Amino acid sequence: MSTDVLARDTTAQRLEATEHPVTEAASSTLATYPADLGGDYYVTVLKKLAKTRSVKRYLEVGVCKGDCFSQIACERAIGVDPAFQLKENVTNGKKDVRLFQMPSDAFFEEVDARAALGGPVDLAFLDGLHQFEYLLRDFYNTERLCAPNSLIAMHDCLPVSETMMSRSISDTMRLSKGTRHEGWWTGDVWKVVAILRKYRPDLRIVCLDAAPTGLVFVSNLDPANTALSRDYCRIVDEFASVPNTLQAVSEVYGAQPILPTSTILNGFDHSLYFRA
Repeated sequence: MSTDVLARDTTAQRLEATEHPVTEAASSTLATYPADLGGDYYVTVLKKLAKTRSVKRYLEVGVCKGDCFSQIACERAIGVDPAFQLKENVTNGKKDVRLFQMPSDAFFEEVDARAALGGPVDLAFLDGLHQFEYLLRDFYNTERLCAPNSLIAMHDCLPVSETMMSRSISDTMRLSKGTRHEGWWTGDVWKVVAILRKYRPDLRIVCLDAAPTGLVFVSNLDPANTALSRDYCRIVDEFASVPNTLQAVSEVYGAQPILPTSTILNGFDHSLYFRA
């Protein structure tokens, strides 16, 4: 998780009163939205899925301490983070590991990742700065490095309280103090799911209840598609005005089922949900 300089969220004062400041009118919609996610831990899901899919080339943006990166077995792996704080053996289960200590925008601009990996990315995990415009850029830059049957996973897109949704990590730390989600920060990256559904209907999106804040997988990728980068400024302007509330999140996921992690970890059933 990157902690670069963050823009303050103007909704911070609205969040002061309670962890779930939801109106009575919204309660019926939120009744179908999970109060907590009870699936397998997200690192466990990624570890098992990488093994099941025989991943050879792996990319992770937002490595930080290496908790997830160290668990992925593959031949070649690239890790990107502006300030590594490694506490795990990131070479575990890998033949070739390359770490780039730089912002992800600079990495995608300056590094030939396909050449470094020896081919397209098989599995990518995006867990960088928790503001939607950053994840949007990480997504379309990563898609350029993929093949149609590659898989991109995005973290923290299923927030379960409004305190964790602030665009400012300092506000989240302050407002979540004393709650059962103390210190949890997802920011507003959930908006990227809504963006992809609207602007890239060709993509296959699967949402899983991976603890603690979900995993969203995207497949049927098209590395030649430029819709997101071409209209980036217009998309950001549009979604910056979308309310960053649980009510808005519940509306997005109302038409997008949140599946239990067991559905893709059961044998080879993942091929029913991702492009193989």
